Amino acid sequence: MNQSKKILAALVAVPASVVVADGAMAAEETVSFAKSLDGLLIALEDKENEEADAKDKAAAEEVTRLIAELSNESTAVEIIAARTAYDALSEAAKKYISKSTLEALVYYETRIEELTEIAKKEAAVVQDRIDRITSSYTEAQVKNIRIAYNALSQLAKEYVTNLQKLIDAENKIIYDNTVVKQAKLDANAFDVYMNDITRNSTQAEIAKARAYYNNLSTEAKKHVTTYEKLVRLETMWKDPKYIDLVYTYYPDYIHDIKPGGIVIEKPKYDSIYIPDDSETDSSSSSYTPSTDWTTYETMKYQNGRYTASITTTQAQSIKDRSKILKADDIEIVIPSADLYAATATVGVTVNVTNNQLNIQFKQGKQAKTFSEYVEIHVPFNVLNGNASQIIERVAESSSSASFKIEGSSFIIRTKTSGTFKATAAPAYSDLPNNAQGTAMRELAKRGILFEAKPRLSQSYKQVTKFEAASMMATALGLSSASKSSYQDVKNERDLQQVQGLLEAGIMSGFTSSYFNGEGAVTKQEAAIMIANMYRYLNRDVSRAYSGFPSSFKDITYLSLEARQSIAILELFGVVNAADSFGPTKELTRGEFAELFYNALKAIDYL
Repeated sequence: MNQSKKILAALVAVPASVVVADGAMAAEETVSFAKSLDGLLIALEDKENEEADAKDKAAAEEVTRLIAELSNESTAVEIIAARTAYDALSEAAKKYISKSTLEALVYYETRIEELTEIAKKEAAVVQDRIDRITSSYTEAQVKNIRIAYNALSQLAKEYVTNLQKLIDAENKIIYDNTVVKQAKLDANAFDVYMNDITRNSTQAEIAKARAYYNNLSTEAKKHVTTYEKLVRLETMWKDPKYIDLVYTYYPDYIHDIKPGGIVIEKPKYDSIYIPDDSETDSSSSSYTPSTDWTTYETMKYQNGRYTASITTTQAQSIKDRSKILKADDIEIVIPSADLYAATATVGVTVNVTNNQLNIQFKQGKQAKTFSEYVEIHVPFNVLNGNASQIIERVAESSSSASFKIEGSSFIIRTKTSGTFKATAAPAYSDLPNNAQGTAMRELAKRGILFEAKPRLSQSYKQVTKFEAASMMATALGLSSASKSSYQDVKNERDLQQVQGLLEAGIMSGFTSSYFNGEGAVTKQEAAIMIANMYRYLNRDVSRAYSGFPSSFKDITYLSLEARQSIAILELFGVVNAADSFGPTKELTRGEFAELFYNALKAIDYL
């Protein structure tokens, strides 16, 4: 009851004798005044009821709006929020919620429960695979589990509780591939150096070998195989008793006397002889490349094309990260990892006809698909092209290929056979004069652009998941003809691209059967996609795994995957340190293009 109503109620209750003053007011006038006050009180009550009714209607309309906005792609959080808002209504307000509206809410609640059960089952499979990870897991095994996790729907990822174990395994792989790999190379170099350190070496030469060993990293020292030899040689020089023993028992074996020591030759079976391994096979600690197969090979020219065959035996002798084949002015850089794993001879054929480059990969008699990019370095003049053009993959429907420009050459990236040509780069006609415009212009130069007709960037429009997927798939040359489980993707090209991104572990849908291509892309979702892209490209993200500190203060409530992805962007300089990241902001085309361009530029991909 408001203050005015309380006052009126009090007046109505006042006795007539109090109301009448100096006997001037008649009794009937007193009754009339009381009735007027009573009527006013009723009017105020009616007004108050009307206001309460209006509030109930407004609250009901807001809940109706929340339920009306729900759709098949709504999250559990949004559906729960709608239910909570409904439950908070008064009984009077609930009467304004129509039966159909309430049925819609129940439908979405039932649907999300079904999707949640499916998501939990999908998550359980991946969680079990993560639980099984041990220190003996190979890089390929760990990478396959990461792809399986990334392919989970957004809903399913919420039920994976052991993601940190996968991250730790990835961190170990990165450590092994960087620190340990380099340590083994350093240790091998030391072992090769020790091949030339023998009993005939001077004390200064042995001291230099010791300095070399001492400068090795702790990890490298673990892999040195000639350390005992170094110690034995040092003992020979430093122990006077050793020289006395040689003079006493083996004077016939003294060939020379050098400052600080004696040059001797002694049978290895003798008990006093100190072996220095100089006459043993050291092939286990060093590698001498084959004389008939080097890292850099010229392809054979015959019948208008260049060919090369790499047998499994030859592949095992390649110690560099890549194998380079040269076909006149064209260089083909093949990842050695794929050659090591080959079970049959890998054949490469390349020719240029009508300014189009055709390259074929085979393993035995089957088409070969590489797990890492093959890079084809093609001078502009070979394809009659120039730096303002883009590379297209020629097929039934030509599409932009993944490439970059270095000097006066195109560097085409592909994992499969194909035909490529240079063609005019598309251009936008409405680019803004800012960082977003620059990003969209530079991406368009590589054929990475929004499918806009006419060529209007419309940088202010909200970017959709389809558009983001198209740009990423184009940049990476990803497409898959495999059957997709997405039921809401009808366009064949869109389906091939989103399936390619799914198989690469870069981008997944809202659920395993619903991609939600017209949905918006938030900034944290873009960060996750870019971080997954870096993993796909084998970039070193280990610092973000090992607790790289983020300066953003508004990401602490996000999932581990989101926080780590944002840390990876900060690590590579894609985003600048600031107090706020804005993870839930829905990006425009221009904002997404700027973020994606900075991500590609950070790894020298363009």
